[in-house]
Amino acid sequence: MSRFWAIIAPAGFVVETERELAHKKIKALQQSGDFFLFEGEPREIAWSAVTWLDVHELPIASINDAVKKMRPLAKKWLHFEQEHRGRGNLILEQLRALKFSPVKFPQKLELEEGAGAFTFLESDKAIYWCRSFDRAHPLGVVDFLEDKGNPPSRAYLKLWEAFGILEEWPEPTENTIDLGSCPGGWTWVLASLGVDVLSVDRAPLEPSIAAMPGVTFKKGDAFQVLPDNTPMCDWLCSDVICAPEKLLELVQAWINCDPGMRFVCTLKFQGEADPGVVEEFRKLGRVLHLHHNKHELTFLR
Repeated sequence: MSRFWAIIAPAGFVVETERELAHKKIKALQQSGDFFLFEGEPREIAWSAVTWLDVHELPIASINDAVKKMRPLAKKWLHFEQEHRGRGNLILEQLRALKFSPVKFPQKLELEEGAGAFTFLESDKAIYWCRSFDRAHPLGVVDFLEDKGNPPSRAYLKLWEAFGILEEWPEPTENTIDLGSCPGGWTWVLASLGVDVLSVDRAPLEPSIAAMPGVTFKKGDAFQVLPDNTPMCDWLCSDVICAPEKLLELVQAWINCDPGMRFVCTLKFQGEADPGVVEEFRKLGRVLHLHHNKHELTFLR
């Protein structure tokens, strides 16, 4: 029996997804908008909002037939609207729909047990459905209860999401480095967790962030923060704007000194994203597109 899997491309980044698939020589069995269906074992695709890990085709004759067949398959459902969205929404009206509440950080990102998602592609005679995903939302969406008053930018949401996906974050006994920290969103997250933070940037932090307990600010070049001139740390975080190749060299230097170090680093692309450098990062850890990323990926280790 054939096995199927699927990805949903991040909104606005279908071209990047297609470029990565071509680089990996992975051909979609079927594509509808930003939904790509494949045959075989699931593969890791960085430019994806979510991977549906075990997709099944469900032939249906009518809306009532779909509802009857789908009720035993999952406790609650989410409809990913593609082709025949009206028909899909009529089906969902007769099922229990998934509801999502904003996440309060620090909290693991978890999907309700028994949840499923479905979509129509070209044919209105079959549904593709799944209840196994590589994210905590069938569409890869992450909504937080935001802090409107303290962070100096919304970049902090990326670090919250990264820690939620990792299902862990720095403990108060651990030391962290934040590279490219200005104006201080990531430093704010780390200091709020009660850890010591070495915050490095050419531009100064917001004064309120620099004054937080545990924060030490160093003005300078983030790429001069190396193992031979900096105390070892438990976590290295970087949201610095640079060529991904330059960041790769820095990450490799730290890993060579301490293979057990943890990383959350943003790969920012100017122009076309290079699938080759993404694969080099993948040899070291996970590379994925977060819900709060733009034209960038996140490296986790």
